[in-house]
Amino acid sequence: MQEKKGDSLIAKIVYTLGIILLIRVGNFIPVPNVEQEYLINILNSNPSLKTFFNSETLVLSLFSLGIIPSINASILIQLLTSAVPYLERLQKEEGESGRRQIKQYTRFLTLFLAVLESLSIALSLRPILYNWNVNICGQIVLTLTTGAMVVLWLSDLITEKGIGNGSSVIITLNILSGLPKTIKTVSENGDFTSIGVNFISLTALIIGILYVQEAFKIIPLLSAKQLFAQQTQSQNQALKSYMPLRINQGGVMPIIFSSTFLAFLTVIINYIASQSPMAFKIDNPKIIGLIFGAINFCLIVAFSLFYSNLILNPNEIAKDLNKMAITIPGVQPGKQTASFLKKTLTRLSLLGALFLGILVAIPNTRSSYGFGVTSLLILVGVTVDTTRQIQTLLISKNY
Repeated sequence: MQEKKGDSLIAKIVYTLGIILLIRVGNFIPVPNVEQEYLINILNSNPSLKTFFNSETLVLSLFSLGIIPSINASILIQLLTSAVPYLERLQKEEGESGRRQIKQYTRFLTLFLAVLESLSIALSLRPILYNWNVNICGQIVLTLTTGAMVVLWLSDLITEKGIGNGSSVIITLNILSGLPKTIKTVSENGDFTSIGVNFISLTALIIGILYVQEAFKIIPLLSAKQLFAQQTQSQNQALKSYMPLRINQGGVMPIIFSSTFLAFLTVIINYIASQSPMAFKIDNPKIIGLIFGAINFCLIVAFSLFYSNLILNPNEIAKDLNKMAITIPGVQPGKQTASFLKKTLTRLSLLGALFLGILVAIPNTRSSYGFGVTSLLILVGVTVDTTRQIQTLLISKNY
């Protein structure tokens, strides 16, 4: 029996590794009609497009869009669910069939976003393609869109039959693909002292990310049964229920959403500027980086605050607590509970948003560690979540 449990876990891991290998192969299949050696010129003038390129070999490949359209579609559907009554009813009242319908809408939206992102990349490649025309643009869009939908299918397979969340695993794969090159560069260009300093600072940064990502505020809860128990025993013994509110509710989703939004915005601005008779250009990379970082910081903070309130709706939580006859000690049920939760959640979300924004805005992080703080956030989060899933799987098998 124990051997079968181990075999089940090993089978999931092998299945996941097989899909990862398939995705890695797709990352090296170049998009047709694109002169790959000139891509560096596009990235220098449009740094937001780095998200869509294979950082290891600078290849615009079949799977360059990766899982980004799917993640953005999921975020947008969550936003629409809180604003559109039909989607809200599907999520809350229709059960499993409603969730399947929302998932189908998410896939259609993924296709639409993949087409938009592919089109933005095709338009950005126009300066380096001497024979650029509508036909070539259509081929680039079709190739990238097809690759994005295949990646979405593979991520669903990982989630259903493998280990970990498929989207998170694929993002982590793209980050780790450049790790060998990073280690080689750091070891060749740095001396023993600089490598030691970088290692210590990187370790401290990872510990700080873990601490903030896993930190949460405990909100004590008091039920009718516990209220009766308070009459016969001390309060510390009676109060055993609580509601944890994490500081960073949205994880790395605001960063990913902000990066994609910036990519769209940059492409649109560059296109308008190129068509304008009085074109205004900023050729200083430092100024471009400063403007890019400031906008990115503001977007991350805004998306984090909004996304946190979207995940946890204080009014809905207050209603559910009232239905279950559960209260927060010292807070009246109903509107006061909703107001208390909203105020607490806003403060925690602001701390988490500033944490994400400041980390992403840290200058020269990539030159010090070889990859950005955003990558560290994703790696830490995915590692923790995957470890928990494996532990949960083992525990469920044992019991």
